[in-house]
Amino acid sequence: MSLGQWLKSLSTTDHIVLLFLYGSCIYLSKITLQSFIEFYNNKKKYSEFRIKLRITPIVLLSLGLFYSILVYQIVDAMFGFMP
Repeated sequence: MSLGQWLKSLSTTDHIVLLFLYGSCIYLSKITLQSFIEFYNNKKKYSEFRIKLRITPIVLLSLGLFYSILVYQIVDAMFGFMP
């Protein structure tokens, strides 16, 4: 079964749960990246010659995907009913 067929076979509740899961993982990745930037700025003591880091969409979504896979693995190990 391809990804498109699998998405079409899901119910509305399944779509809402997946969107909520991925949205919360993206928010968690945003918090993580902001923490790393703040840590870097503190380490460099806010020098004017430090590299100015920013959060790009590809990094945000990639880290969100990593977190969603991690959350899926944890839920699967805890409950065992995940397909």
